[in-house]
Amino acid sequence: MEADTGNILIDELARKKAQLLSYGLIEVPKDILSNLSVERPKSGPSSGSNLVGFEFKGRRLKLVVSRKRERFRLQRIGNEYVILDGDEVFLKVEPLDLSTHAPGQVFISLDNRCIFNCLFCRRESIVIGEEKLLGFVRRHLEKGISSLSITSGVFPSVEGHVERIERFVKGIRKDYDDISIGVEVVVGSREDIERLRSAGVDEMKINLQLPTKRLFDAICGYMEYEKILRSLEDAVAGFGKGKVTSNIIFGVGERDEDIICSLERLADMGVVPILRMIRLDKGIKRAMERRLGYSLGKQSPERILKLALHQKRILEKRGLTTREAKTMCLACGCCDLVPFWDI
Repeated sequence: MEADTGNILIDELARKKAQLLSYGLIEVPKDILSNLSVERPKSGPSSGSNLVGFEFKGRRLKLVVSRKRERFRLQRIGNEYVILDGDEVFLKVEPLDLSTHAPGQVFISLDNRCIFNCLFCRRESIVIGEEKLLGFVRRHLEKGISSLSITSGVFPSVEGHVERIERFVKGIRKDYDDISIGVEVVVGSREDIERLRSAGVDEMKINLQLPTKRLFDAICGYMEYEKILRSLEDAVAGFGKGKVTSNIIFGVGERDEDIICSLERLADMGVVPILRMIRLDKGIKRAMERRLGYSLGKQSPERILKLALHQKRILEKRGLTTREAKTMCLACGCCDLVPFWDI
């Protein structure tokens, strides 16, 4: 099925963001890069890469920096930054401050170590002390940032992972009772969810990861797929409709129907699903292709747009929105084509 790219819901900026997300890279000359806020993730699919972020007309975007000649290139013309497509001006942009990972939030990872081995994730075993992280968060909250987002690798166990997040949230909440706190977490029980809610968490993200059990078992497999779905139901019961989110990764050989089915299943629970395009460096791509037994290619801008439109319609039908999130990915908007913000 072809994307309805003539749909009035798809404006020119949404099309351009989809093109940039699909391509994923941007050439940045050294003299320009030295004046930008550059992020180097320590975990996840972009671990080890340099990322830069941009804002344009209320939209946000992160791209991996390339020193090679690329289709898209950042250029400075006078006091303005522009992205060129070849030799033509493609988009005027404003650089983002990525010093706290997500604009307007303090977004931290408590631990880059992980006992699981999801094929799409690479990580560096860098351990930062809890007091140092608490100090970093407090400094930025004192500057006026009002949202804290916490993620973490699962280490040394699911129980230890939850306990550390709970302890950290309590350490912040006792001094800052008026900020929004969101956590991205792997839980083992309903009690884990309640512990985090009682500690002061406002929003929770539990990732389903993949749109089908077959793909999840092949790529992640760290727990029963149905158990994650039950945990999402429990989280909605604790936090409320629209306060729980979940990543669904696409671009690993799934059908559109698989994506739509998983979007509907989560939205029916009151979960706001997040569509996350797979990011493949050469090593991750090889490992996933060996495991899956077929080749993986880039996702086209047309498919990114089409799936985002399906996502928006599914959310609208169930009275859900992305615009009420105070923390984490939906409040950031840099990595995805986000319904109600971008399209």
